[in-house]
Amino acid sequence: MTAGVATPTEPSAAAVAQPALWRTIGVAATVLAAYALGAVLPWTLLEPSSVAVFYPPAGITLAALVINPTARWPAILLAAATAEFGLDLLHGQSAPVAAGFTLANVAEPLAGALLFRRFRPAGEDLGRRGTALAFVGCCVIAGPLVGATVGASVGALGQGRGWWSTFGPYWAGDALAVLTLGAAVITVAGRRTPLGSAATWRAVGALAATVALTVIGFWSPRLPMAYLPVPLLLAAAFRARLGLVTAAGFVMAGTANLLTAAGRGPWAGIADSDVRAATLQLYLGATVLGAGALAAAVLERDRARAESRLESAARRRLQALQELTARLSTAATSDEIAALVAANDAGLVGEIAVVVLLDRADGSVRTWTTDGVPAEFAIRFRRLSADEALVSPAGWVARTGTPLTLTDPDELRARFPLVAPAVASTGTRCVVALPLRAGDRLLGAIGFGFTADGEPPPDTLAMAQAVTGLTGQALARAERYEVEHEAARRLQRSLLPDPQRHLPGVDVEVRYRPAERGDEVGGDWYDVFELPGHRVGLAVGDVVGHGLDAATAMGRLQRALRAAALAGGGPAEVLEALDEASRRIPGAEYATVGYAVYSPAEGTLRYACAGHPPPLLVHAGRADFLGEARSLPLTLARRPRTDGVLAVPDGATLIWYSDGLVERRGEVIDDGLRRLAETAVRLPDPAEAGWCDALLAALTEGQQSRDDLVLVRLRLLGAGGLPDDPDVLRRVLTGPGDLVETRSAIRAWAADRGLSAELTENLLLACGEALANSLEHAYQGREPGPVLLRAGRAGRRTVTVDISDHGTWRHRPSATDGRGRGLMLMGAVAQRTVLEIGRQGTRIVLTLDPD
Repeated sequence: MTAGVATPTEPSAAAVAQPALWRTIGVAATVLAAYALGAVLPWTLLEPSSVAVFYPPAGITLAALVINPTARWPAILLAAATAEFGLDLLHGQSAPVAAGFTLANVAEPLAGALLFRRFRPAGEDLGRRGTALAFVGCCVIAGPLVGATVGASVGALGQGRGWWSTFGPYWAGDALAVLTLGAAVITVAGRRTPLGSAATWRAVGALAATVALTVIGFWSPRLPMAYLPVPLLLAAAFRARLGLVTAAGFVMAGTANLLTAAGRGPWAGIADSDVRAATLQLYLGATVLGAGALAAAVLERDRARAESRLESAARRRLQALQELTARLSTAATSDEIAALVAANDAGLVGEIAVVVLLDRADGSVRTWTTDGVPAEFAIRFRRLSADEALVSPAGWVARTGTPLTLTDPDELRARFPLVAPAVASTGTRCVVALPLRAGDRLLGAIGFGFTADGEPPPDTLAMAQAVTGLTGQALARAERYEVEHEAARRLQRSLLPDPQRHLPGVDVEVRYRPAERGDEVGGDWYDVFELPGHRVGLAVGDVVGHGLDAATAMGRLQRALRAAALAGGGPAEVLEALDEASRRIPGAEYATVGYAVYSPAEGTLRYACAGHPPPLLVHAGRADFLGEARSLPLTLARRPRTDGVLAVPDGATLIWYSDGLVERRGEVIDDGLRRLAETAVRLPDPAEAGWCDALLAALTEGQQSRDDLVLVRLRLLGAGGLPDDPDVLRRVLTGPGDLVETRSAIRAWAADRGLSAELTENLLLACGEALANSLEHAYQGREPGPVLLRAGRAGRRTVTVDISDHGTWRHRPSATDGRGRGLMLMGAVAQRTVLEIGRQGTRIVLTLDPD
């Protein structure tokens, strides 16, 4: 024996069919009761000797067939046949005659309903012109014609009545009943929403007024006032109340027939009862038909206007959705996207929008709201922990990922009491919150608030889904961007050096301002570093493009520049080296670079620009752009690049920058350059701390820039600004007469450092040969210039000597010719000798060790 688990079973066919059977029985019973009740009017009140003066059961049966599925038709027709046959027998008709009239009253609605379904298979809305015409043609005219034909034949054969005299009243009475009562039942049954209590009482009042006006109009047989109820029907028609028009027509027809049968009204004087009945029904039918046609036309007009408004609203929403899509395509970060959706959604979907973004690391959420939300709520809910997030509908959805719709304000306040004040102040009656997703990943939620009661219409919900989907896609794109953006930022910051605090002969201040959050990482960069010979190199550049690729190209270009500069190249040589390097660095083509070399000992500045904005020199209340030595960006130059050389006074300030500082939309760059020069002169002494901040604030007017900003301020202090390091010997020689003093300085420095006698003699010999050669050959044939000496300790026993000049040797030193013995001698006493020769001068580095 084994234990089993019970599983649910499919319901049997009998269980499924049972409710449908009971509904069919209920419909048939209703038709039977209504048919019998409706037959009381013609049988007992409306000249019982005549034939179907006005027969409400015809409208009841037809309406029942139209509003019910065909599967119930046999039961409906059986109920109608049972009532008709029984009533006919009850009122003294023979069985064959009763059977004949029963056939007539079954064939009539069946024929009308079949024809109506044939021509209008999907519609029961009598307010539509095509449906109304099909109803009149099939149900009001054709169906009663079938019934009148059969009924007149039964009357002629079974009762001896005239065929035509029976046919007319029979058709008119049944057609009027279908037109009024049948149309009223179909219209009311087709309503999507039930009438409210106020509307119900207004309809009851209108029907009572119709009865009263009909009684007044038909009371006097001499005064023709049968038209009195007509304005009421027309008023209902003008208000597009088709159901009220047909219902009022029914009570008008019933009241008019009752009064006429009682000898009242204009038709009471007509002796022939068949003519009296037929013409009265024609009058009533024409009146109701005219009012109904008017109501249908008004409904068509109102429907067209409503559809036009819906189309206009749909176009506006589509346009708003397109605008939102365009804005989302330009928003780069999650914060920008959330703020944009919260600001733009108000009115696009609901009156209130709340965007919540989920931090997957700790489950906390950040919230953005429309302006209509109280400020204290926006501040309170700006950032919430994982547990706190559940206190708002959008936060709950952001944490659970389950859509939420709340249409009851009381339930909304009870479930989320902390948002109750905001709900009350904004008048929110309904909330729809949808999760934001990127694939299977939950990113947050959007909550839409509506001030109207009930659930929003389907098109609004579809728009909410569209907005949520677009936002999720944009957030997924932003996540990818932010990862790359942060990586590029880290790379860029790691490559931008902190200015060295003790560069020789200068005071440096640098400001780097990244573009406002949301823009991509730019390729702006700078570098400030010491060069041999107590000189300082300054570079500012801009790589074309953005993002991680631009930052990588920037770093490689910066390293190439330093390598070329430390190899002894002047500004022009360095830029030419970058021309070659940029061809091998992806993304470095067409970059702009400015490079300058400042020699405090000489008081000179050498510079060159490859497409970069010119440096600005500020001194003694003047600001001058250095416009020489300008050439095209990297890889574009067709001529050799050249240096600009300028003697600069001590205390002058050199300003170099990126184009983001001087470029603005809608103006030429000359305007920005002029603004920079004027501001630099107007500001206090550049030596003061914070001068760069003041300049940036003045030029950007305190606004975040759309482009990265680089600003380098270099105060040129001259030889007096060279650092006084007791462990380093620095000398500047301008002629052979300085050799004796320099030898004494070297000997004293060596003695202070405790160098051995042998190392001291080797140091004097090597320095003497190198200095003598530089003084003799470096500036031969041109104005004399300085020769710079730097000696320092490299460890406890090793000494490094750096001797450089900025001249162009007419005779290149060589170890093989008669004038190259100095190199051989230096090589004999130094453990390592490095000679660098370039267009900007010659440099020799000696390493001496007593061992």
